Amino acid sequence: MRNDHGFTLLEVVVSIALGVVTLGTIYSVYAGQVRAQVVRDDTLDMQQHARAAMDVILRELRMAGYDPRHVNLDGSAMNDFDGIVYHPTQLHIKADLNGNGSPTDANESIRYSHDRDTMTLRRDTGGGRQPVAEHIESFSIHYFNRHGLPTIDSQQIRQVAVTIKARTATPDQRYPLNHGYRTFTLHSRMSIRNIGLS
Repeated sequence: MRNDHGFTLLEVVVSIALGVVTLGTIYSVYAGQVRAQVVRDDTLDMQQHARAAMDVILRELRMAGYDPRHVNLDGSAMNDFDGIVYHPTQLHIKADLNGNGSPTDANESIRYSHDRDTMTLRRDTGGGRQPVAEHIESFSIHYFNRHGLPTIDSQQIRQVAVTIKARTATPDQRYPLNHGYRTFTLHSRMSIRNIGLS
């Protein structure tokens, strides 16, 4: 015998319910994957900003005190300059890059500072404070003498420790710490090779 009655109402309702549950599960997995990808991208951007900023700072620190005309050793204090000028919150680097005996030209006197209001690390070479990296939560500098002891005397600085703490651009509501912002901290301590040479 043939049954041409079709589907019962119960069969249709069960089929729709199974379809909704299946679609809901698929959407939930997809949404979770999208959210995880956004978090990964934001975290990667944060790390890249911090690393790029640290690379620029370290490259310029390597040149601190560069003195090709040896004006710091010529016996006259009139033209001497400090390769690192002590400041508690700014990193001030000087180098005579063009060899004219004075670190006053473009890119020879560089100041790094942190703008807390905009969370931006800035670099100033005399033409204004230009942004180096955004979403920087903190920037700190510590100075050390040739024996590795802390110093505030510019003429005694032989090592500089720099710490950059970056955070993600947007908060992750599922991350319980720091109001949802993930953070990344970089530390670097460098001996200044051009300072103190005789």
